[in-house]
Amino acid sequence: MEPEIIHIPELAQMLSRSESAIRSARQASAAWLPPSFKQGNRICWRVSTVRQFLQECESGLHAPARPGRKRQAPPTLTL
Repeated sequence: MEPEIIHIPELAQMLSRSESAIRSARQASAAWLPPSFKQGNRICWRVSTVRQFLQECESGLHAPARPGRKRQAPPTLTL
């Protein structure tokens, strides 16, 4: 039976990242990290939330905003 709540080591394995990368990303509020919660002193994730977050990333919902100003349409020529 799979656990419903996972911690940093399990999330690191699930995302193919190191534990230190997960800790650093959490401190920096990285966009690629699913939302977490605290249970006592431990940082936790629900497996269902992580899977849903990954599916949303695949569909492009969590894409970072592109830097720079928005393009304007070129002026049209009127004759």
